[in-house]
Amino acid sequence: MMRPRLRNEHGQGIIELVVTMVVISLALLALAASYDTGFLSLHHSARKLAAANLAEKQLELYAAIPYASLGLDTTTLATVKSSDPTYVSDEATLTPTGTDVTLTCGTSSFCLPVQCNPAASCTYPVTTSEDPLGSDGKHYKVETFIRKVSQTVSGGATANEIDITVIVRDPNTSGTPIVYETTTAFDCGPRGGSCT
Repeated sequence: MMRPRLRNEHGQGIIELVVTMVVISLALLALAASYDTGFLSLHHSARKLAAANLAEKQLELYAAIPYASLGLDTTTLATVKSSDPTYVSDEATLTPTGTDVTLTCGTSSFCLPVQCNPAASCTYPVTTSEDPLGSDGKHYKVETFIRKVSQTVSGGATANEIDITVIVRDPNTSGTPIVYETTTAFDCGPRGGSCT
């Protein structure tokens, strides 16, 4: 003889279904949140890569010219320092400290302390062809600092080198934050020409 059931199981299927739906919904929400985080991370990485490419492109200009031609245009640098407080502030934070390397070279892109977007809004000489467009299709502000720095080498001797720092800022974001910064040191070494 069969024993009667101790309790009624009517509605158990619906409760299990509701619990399963809640668990799946929570899992989908967590997955959606991770997509949002991943998208932001990807966006920041793309922006940093585009800025790094612009900085490296700027440094390649200096690697291709003689040591004696490394420098920023005297007139343009004076104009930038008097009208661009961000450039002056960035220069004040550079280490090690050194003296500006200037020469008379006009508006060649390797001579400009700042390249910015839009070129027409700059008060110093920046042409449209020098308006830095990143690989992500966005415009950036590229600041270049060229300084002669004295280093103490073995035996207590002093050697001069030229430090070139490139800072890339994002003018599309409030406050124009720094996206990428790099410094490369150049010495006369095997380069041809004068080492002065």
